[in-house]
Amino acid sequence: MPSDPRVAAALAVLQPPVQAIRTAIAATADEVREFLAGASTNGRGRAERFGAELGPFAAARIDPERFAALFADAINVDQQHIDAIRRGLEILDELIKRHTDLVVVRVPPGHSLVEEVDRALAQIGRAFAAARAVDQARAGWSVPGADVRDLESFPYRQWSRAERRLAPPLFVEVEGADLNVGGLAPFLDGGQKIVLAVCGTTPPAPLVRLVTPGTLVLQTTDPQDLVRLLRWDGPAVAALVPETAAQFVHDPTAGHAPWERLTVTRLPDPPRRAVGGFSAAQQAEELRQLEALAAKPAAAGITAAEPAAVAGPVPAAAASSPADKLAAWLLRQADLSDLV
Repeated sequence: MPSDPRVAAALAVLQPPVQAIRTAIAATADEVREFLAGASTNGRGRAERFGAELGPFAAARIDPERFAALFADAINVDQQHIDAIRRGLEILDELIKRHTDLVVVRVPPGHSLVEEVDRALAQIGRAFAAARAVDQARAGWSVPGADVRDLESFPYRQWSRAERRLAPPLFVEVEGADLNVGGLAPFLDGGQKIVLAVCGTTPPAPLVRLVTPGTLVLQTTDPQDLVRLLRWDGPAVAALVPETAAQFVHDPTAGHAPWERLTVTRLPDPPRRAVGGFSAAQQAEELRQLEALAAKPAAAGITAAEPAAVAGPVPAAAASSPADKLAAWLLRQADLSDLV
């Protein structure tokens, strides 16, 4: 269970995607169990099971043994592959029992944030590895034992595009002095969302380093603001920060230019002291970057009609076609005074 109450609050807000991955794992495990039950039943036993499932109405019309034979090839898996499937089922059941511990990680003080996130995602990835192994074993494709290491740890870099879309949010408790977020960029893909609960003194604007056009980035003091992550279908990173830090949101849906997408609600003064390995100068640079991205360009206030007024009236022919408009613009730019 999380030790930081903000993580518990964040879990409550983001419960739907957390529950979704648990439901998917449980459904996969049930499907595997059903397959194993069928594969372990053969001959007369299989026919009896199909007969019971078909019921009395079909008893006089369908031969259970012939009906079972239709599906014999589908579940005719050798014992080695059956063992591999059972190992995959064990992994799925193990992950289900971990509940929220599967998506909550605590970074010990002085340890690497990136390494802990990588390790946690590799554990979540075991569900995908187990599902892959089961599918391959059922088809008789994989060599039993070849993917054992994947079943123990399946790194994010090996996840498929579809698996990255299914990724559950990850909740991370971390000290501000260890908030080296630059290395998190490779994990922000598909539907992956990372929530950082930052403790102690922290650099004021660390997440500005992760602002890209398609990534939702949020620094806030209120866990309820994380509802934004539910509304965004792409990658996201959020930090629950102390009151002394900057507060902002970068919303990919808010516009094309950075200043349209970025809303800053609190911009603290530049710090004068180092925090962990972050010098005061580095922290000040992050604040300056945040200011620069959020700054509205002077030209942004000019309406579409204003340039035409400055340049003079546009000939009527200029509005007739794109080619005429281009020609008119070129004439306005040319200096023809010496031809008069």
